Amino acid sequence: MRKMNHTTFPSIIARIIILTAFPFLCSCGIFQEKPTPGLVEPNATVPEDFLFSWHKPFNEWMDSPVRVYYNQVPLEKIFENSPFIRLSYQFNEKPAEMPLVSMDSLGITRRQLLWSIAHDNNLQMILKTLPNGHPSEVIIRDRGDNNKNQGKS
Repeated sequence: MRKMNHTTFPSIIARIIILTAFPFLCSCGIFQEKPTPGLVEPNATVPEDFLFSWHKPFNEWMDSPVRVYYNQVPLEKIFENSPFIRLSYQFNEKPAEMPLVSMDSLGITRRQLLWSIAHDNNLQMILKTLPNGHPSEVIIRDRGDNNKNQGKS
C-alpha cells in the first residue's frame, strides 16, 4: 500500500475546489457591472388586479419565473427583447424622458418585473383584451410629475 504525503493532500483538495468553483463564478455574472437598484423590491407582492386576465395561458406565461439583467436599458427596449418578445405594448402617454431600467434578478416573474418597472417609473400599465377575452397588448401611460413621489418615501 502506498503512503500518502500529508502536505500534498490539502493542496489537491484546494485545487479541486478552485477548478470546480471557477466555471461557476465566471458564468453566474458576479464579475459583471451591477445595475443600480430601483426603489421597489423586485420580488415584492404584486397587486392582484395588475395586468389581470381571464386567459389562463397568458397568466401562466406572466407568472413563470425568468432571469433578467438590465443595466440602464431604455424602457422601450425591454419589450423588444427576452422575456417580453411575445408581449405587445403601446404608449398612450410617453414620459417626457424615457426611463432607464436597471435590475438583476433570478426567478422574478414577468408580472413582478412589469409591476416593479411601473412603480419605480410612475407608470400605469393596463392590459387591453380582445372581444374573446384574450389579451392583446399592454397600454402604458405616464402618470405625470405630480404623482412622481407617491409611495417613494
